[in-house]
Amino acid sequence: MDFDSINSAIAEWTALLGDSGITLAESGELGASTIGARRSTPAALHPWNQEQVAKILETAQRWKVPVYPVSTGNNWGYGSANPVEDGCVVLDLSQLNQISDFDPEMGVVTVQPGVTQGALREFLDQQEGDYLVPVTGAGPNCSLLGNALERGYGITPITDHFAAVTKIEAILPDGSLYRTPLSELGGKEIDGLFKWGLGPYVDGLFSQGNFGVVVNMTLALAPAPETVTAFFFSTKDDARLEALVPTVREVLRTLGGSVVAINLLNSQRMLSMMIPFPEEKAVDGVLPADEAENIAHRHGVPAWSGVGAIYASKEVARAARRTLRRLLGPVTDRLIFINQRKVEMARSVARVLPGSLATRIQGMADTLSGALQIMNGAPNDVALALAYWRSGALPVPGQAKNPARDGCGLIWFAPLVPIRGTDARRYTEMIGRICPQYGVNPLITLTTINDRCFDSTVPLLFDRNDPDATAKANECYRALYRAGQEEGFLPYRLNVNAMDILNTSGTTYSRLSSHFKAAIDPNHILSPGRYVPSNNARSEA
Repeated sequence: MDFDSINSAIAEWTALLGDSGITLAESGELGASTIGARRSTPAALHPWNQEQVAKILETAQRWKVPVYPVSTGNNWGYGSANPVEDGCVVLDLSQLNQISDFDPEMGVVTVQPGVTQGALREFLDQQEGDYLVPVTGAGPNCSLLGNALERGYGITPITDHFAAVTKIEAILPDGSLYRTPLSELGGKEIDGLFKWGLGPYVDGLFSQGNFGVVVNMTLALAPAPETVTAFFFSTKDDARLEALVPTVREVLRTLGGSVVAINLLNSQRMLSMMIPFPEEKAVDGVLPADEAENIAHRHGVPAWSGVGAIYASKEVARAARRTLRRLLGPVTDRLIFINQRKVEMARSVARVLPGSLATRIQGMADTLSGALQIMNGAPNDVALALAYWRSGALPVPGQAKNPARDGCGLIWFAPLVPIRGTDARRYTEMIGRICPQYGVNPLITLTTINDRCFDSTVPLLFDRNDPDATAKANECYRALYRAGQEEGFLPYRLNVNAMDILNTSGTTYSRLSSHFKAAIDPNHILSPGRYVPSNNARSEA
């Protein structure tokens, strides 16, 4: 680390942003992370417009000081605001939070990096925009732009969030502005309506890449349907998994357009949403399989639970419910349909019931209401409670959940799994075999991202205050990756501690992406090591 260069760059950035626009990391560390990553970062910069971002990058190039942009820094389970490498200055884009160019007729909107799921929901409500926000379970304070660039997904109608991106504007590492060809030719409006533009699809370089700082992103929004009906199904018999999985595929193919995504959750994943972690039953932090089965039985939790939603008119929704009964009936023990009216009925019943029964029904109604809100494109932090399962009490009511701030230990292992019964079985057995060896409970969700492929999110939950537990959780990730590589189950995104999986692979991909990087960013000052192989260009310069 060249301290003279860093000090010179910081002096220029301070002149640009003012004292309030820069945070010095006197201790050598800046930012907390649920994965236990600890990076040495000289400073954090807080620009409030894209012109300042361009000048920041010009200064970074002049002094060859690496910078690492983050949208809101709430990238739970993947590194939060931590760079991949030490010595990077964090570029905090959360103050770039403008929403613009909303077209209520076409359903497109442009957002900056600091626009959160909650902010877009509030904006659409104020504009009477009858559209769904592309929500995730990460909570209302997380960036839409950051999630889309990471190729995040949800269960609302546009499942693949990068697929909803129609146009990108980015500041390149030399400070120049990248715009798509259609916009540069004068077609700004039509550019926002057509994803692929004209010529090579360069926008894709900015997804899971380090070729520029995206400052504006245009999104296509899904229109709110006439009805949204959640459906829940379950099977008590784990042996039915091989039959259930292809049936899920058949549901998506038969009801495509009205049923867009389905989640399958194993019993331990369901328990994590229902009860505090039973520490007294655990052995070295892990619930033994027979104990987990007994607890699940006592709480009425089946081997596998499923959830999805019907987005349709009333007539189509009625037909979809009949189809779901026909397809899922033979492979499930239970199938129910829930809408907001039924949730309110449950709350009314709870008010006249005694004691613990009333509390249980009210809690169930609150959970269902939260799930329905997400399905209706309204973000909330109900799902975020998972991060706290091993770390203790949730924040006090009214305080936003922040797993990094609150000491939660969470690493996401998120591999892709073919929607085949035999593959699902091989995969779940792999997770169940490896996780307990590292003190991690095997909590499994299988989420359809199309009718061919699941993404499975496995939360590696651990005690972040325990260095040994933190080390074992990171070792667990590596063990899962190695086993998945042998079995054909590879992750769709990586955390900041795992970028070397791509960076040291020596593949044609790594050589080609390195050539692109050298052409666009020869000094490797922008997000070094992020998805694209790093090098020692800065130290040699």
